[in-house]
Amino acid sequence: MKKHINSALVLALSLVSASALAANSKFNEIDQDNNGSISKTEFERHIGDRFFGKMDRNSDGMIDESEFSGTRFGSKLSELDRDGDSRLTQAELYNGLFEKFDTNRDMVLDKDEWKKVQSAGIVSK
Repeated sequence: MKKHINSALVLALSLVSASALAANSKFNEIDQDNNGSISKTEFERHIGDRFFGKMDRNSDGMIDESEFSGTRFGSKLSELDRDGDSRLTQAELYNGLFEKFDTNRDMVLDKDEWKKVQSAGIVSK
């Protein structure tokens, strides 16, 4: 019985370690200058057109309320909409999301902030 518990514990720890390594791997992949943080430029480069294109379902170059609803960002479109036209450009979306996740306002995302980006579904884990 004790052997089975130990085996289960080793397996559980392995899974947790693999998950942490995968998260760090993605972080390290995006941190192009290897300085231990993700800059706004690195963030924008990574989420790029793929991410915006997925949200822009009608391909008009803007994200409207119907396209934005259902996201897990924890924000309302109006909180990111700088010009008040009820639509988001790529710049408004990227700037707003970066600012939302840069909770300590140091203009980079550290590993803890990056975990929140992943939890919001902006990037794969």
